[in-house]
Amino acid sequence: MTKEVSIQSYIKGDAVQKNIMETLGKKSAAFTSSVISIVSNSAKLKNAKPVSVLAAAMKAATLDLPIEPSLGFAYVVPYKSEAQFQLGYKGLIQLALRSGQFKNLNSGKVHEGQLISYNPLFEDLEIDYMKPSDTEVIGYFASMRLTNGFEKVVYWTKAQVEEHRDRFSKAKDFGPWVSDFDAMAQKTVLKSMLSKYAPLSIEMQDAIVSDNQTEDVKEAFADDKTDRKSTRLNSSHKRS
Repeated sequence: MTKEVSIQSYIKGDAVQKNIMETLGKKSAAFTSSVISIVSNSAKLKNAKPVSVLAAAMKAATLDLPIEPSLGFAYVVPYKSEAQFQLGYKGLIQLALRSGQFKNLNSGKVHEGQLISYNPLFEDLEIDYMKPSDTEVIGYFASMRLTNGFEKVVYWTKAQVEEHRDRFSKAKDFGPWVSDFDAMAQKTVLKSMLSKYAPLSIEMQDAIVSDNQTEDVKEAFADDKTDRKSTRLNSSHKRS
């Protein structure tokens, strides 16, 4: 019996299905199908322990985030014989907006030629998005405006993101860090900003704590030297 069939059998077992139904109700059938689908499309997930695959997928489901990798909301990432939940940047934005505390929330890439100026002393950044976006990505920003008027923008260079990934991530050599680096980079900067400056709902706290399980160092963002170099801005953005 292959690992894939073992996972299918495990998830479709009566006891497991009963637990899924009790947790997800009418969404249980779609959840089961999505788990089988992602396992079928991943050679490494086929070799992961079924119970870990289910636990990681269930974490995403309880946060009401889809686990289809192409959507970028949440991922089930294999690490050795275990599968782990990993939050996507779209999922992080979704959870933040649900809290009702944010008027605006965004993240994005900065390409070579778009950066006009950066003053690390006063933490001012000016970006010209009228410039072409077909050049190399040199950095990433995250920005927020709360309903109470508080604003924050954070900027990391690509090198800072890579340093954080190499220092903390257990899944740096596979999964979304390889297949969708820019999305993971945006999540890293966004998560750093929200963890430090935003009011976190219980749901957001739960998601961030679970996502930190894929980090080698617990509470990575509380002691991340890359973030101490980050830019917090009263920025002037020129957007098309």
